[in-house]
Order: sequence, then structure tokens, then C-alpha cells
Amino acid sequence: MLRIAICDDAAAYGDWLAGFVEEWALGRRLNIQLRTFISGEELLADIEAKGYYDVVIMDIDLKDGMSGIYTAEKIKKIYEHICLIFISQYDDYYKEVFHIHPFQYLEKKGQIGRLAESLDQAVGTYRYTKEIYTFQFKAVNYSILLYEVLYFVSDKRVIKVCMEDGREYTFYGKLDEVEESLKESNSQFIRIHKSYLVNGRQMEMFYPRQVRLRNGQTLPVSPNKRGNLMHYHMEYLEALH
Repeated sequence: MLRIAICDDAAAYGDWLAGFVEEWALGRRLNIQLRTFISGEELLADIEAKGYYDVVIMDIDLKDGMSGIYTAEKIKKIYEHICLIFISQYDDYYKEVFHIHPFQYLEKKGQIGRLAESLDQAVGTYRYTKEIYTFQFKAVNYSILLYEVLYFVSDKRVIKVCMEDGREYTFYGKLDEVEESLKESNSQFIRIHKSYLVNGRQMEMFYPRQVRLRNGQTLPVSPNKRGNLMHYHMEYLEALH
């Protein structure tokens, strides 16, 4: 599911944008969750309470409270990989937002028709490489890229996340719940063992009793999970043709 936020202090224009985005998603058969906000403070409070958005369409010219630029800077500090699309009545702000590395900058006059194109590009770019998984451990919220996850491994109620760069994270939960939550993601994770949930793109070789990851690590495959692995392998081969 793609989560999209719209932040514009002109409520009527924000509602119009929401209708535009809903029609865009419907035409592409995308499952989205969409919310509109009229201030940067409201958006940041929602992110803190409910987690990240994949795409934020941000009006730079927020009149009351935090500016769109300052709001975007705060969001980037929380979720570096978020896709920001700035919309403004003027082109004067382009240089001011450069340091934030927005995905796109559109002018309300004359360029709003490009929003659909920008959203298409955002989906194409972020569908796999920028998809985020969030969790909490000891009152701290974490946000990681699913693309970089090697695997999730569980030991009773403790889940460890192993990343391709060697980082490891820990949180409390059940691997069944993690597996279920990832079914709506675009990244494909395969349950190869009661304790292991593996990122498909990280698997290099398949054996009856184990898999080898791209980093050379091997993980066990339990007999009752071999069917999951074979199904994934067949789908992978079909995709090549």
C-alpha cells in the first residue's frame, strides 16, 4: 500500500489535489492511503503518531506556522528516503529547496498537469528501492529500507533484522505478524523456516536444505517450507522469460 500525504494550507486546493491523486491511483489500480493536512505541524504530528508516508505533496507557501521548506527539512531528518514533491505558485523557491533533494518541484500555474507524471516516476523509483518498514524498540521508532534487508530471524518474541551492510536491529513481535504485514509490500519475502523470513532478492542459490545469500551466508530451509521456496523459484524463472 502506497501512503500519500498532501499538505496545503488552502483546504479547497488540498481537497482538489486529493481528488486528482485518487483518480490517478484508480486509473493505475494502485492501493493507496491518502490524507490531507493544512499545516506542517499537523503533518509532523501525524507522522510521529502513525509513521511515515511514501510520498508527500507539499505546498511551500504555508502561511501560518512552519513553512513548507522547514516542514520538509524536519520530515527528511526523520525519514531520509521519503519522496517529496513540492508545489508552489512561484519558481523563486527552487534554489531554496535544492538542499532538501526533493523528488520534484512543480509550479501550481502551468505545471500541475505534470503531477501524474511525477507520481508515476515516484512509484517506479520507490516501489522496490525505497519501500520502508517501520518498527519500535524501547520507545524509539525505526525506519529501514526493505530493499536492504537480508532477512528477519525470530527467537521466541524477539525479532532481529539483518541488513546487507551488516547493521542489525531488534524489536519485539511475532514473525507470523511480520510476514503478514509484508504481504502488502512490493518487496517479496519468503518464509523458509519457522524462524527465518528472507528477502527474495538477497537469495543467490537454492538447495533442498538451505539457501545461500548474496553475501555468502547460508540459512536453513525446513522441510515444511520448501514449497514456499520452490513456488518463489518458479515465479522467478517465469519472470525471466
